[in-house]
This record gives sequence, C-alpha cells and structure tokens, in this order.
Amino acid sequence: MNNIDRFFTPDPVAFAGAYLNYLQTVLRRVDTTEIGRFIETLLDARKRGTTVFFIGNGGSAATASHFANDLAFGTNEYHQSFRAISLTDNVPVLTALSNDFGYEEVFVRQLRVLAKQGDVLVGISASGNSPNLVR
Repeated sequence: MNNIDRFFTPDPVAFAGAYLNYLQTVLRRVDTTEIGRFIETLLDARKRGTTVFFIGNGGSAATASHFANDLAFGTNEYHQSFRAISLTDNVPVLTALSNDFGYEEVFVRQLRVLAKQGDVLVGISASGNSPNLVR
C-alpha cells in the first residue's frame, strides 16, 4: 500500500512537494533489471503470437485496461501487433462470475476459457495479496 495519507496536508503546495518527494523515493527503488525482464516477456509474447492478459482490482483494474489498450492499439508495430486483453473490461462477465462462483473466481474462470499454453498473465496490484489475483 502507499503512504500518501501519512503526508497529507490541507496546504496544496506543501502536499504537492511531499507527494513529489514520495514519488522520487518510490522511483529510486524500482529495479530496472526487472523492468527489462518484463519488457522481454512482452516482446517474446508478441513474437510468438500469444496473448497477454491483464488483471487488477479497483484502480489497478483501470490500469490493467489502460495497459492492455496501449499495448494492443497504441503501438506502431502493426505488422506484428501485440495481442493484449484486460479481463477487467467485461462488466457482465465479472458480475456473473462473481455472483455464481465468488469474486475469487472472476479471473480464473475467464482464463480457463480464453487462455492458451504460452500466454502471459500480468497482475497489477497495490497490495499484492488480493485473493482473486493470487488465485
């Protein structure tokens, strides 16, 4: 989880400064080797013609949708495009599966129908411990 609430202040200038300092601290901890491995995984999926599935809850669901959109349609490599889908985008499917099988199953059940051997799954999570993502 983030710590934004710990440095909130009604003074917008002070809050903006604290927030930017927080972001700098977070960005300094990013492992660029891991980012490189992630990029290689995505490029390999594109090369093999497999699908990259994105999942997340809440704000991370919105990020999953945005990432899938940018990867599939925002790239200029149309001669070899990315196959990317966000499993958060179909509200009727999400609500039917959660109603019938429980929210822990909303992504697993979709993957059972859509995923093939060699596909890639990208889970986006602030906490990293959502049962439906871990499952």
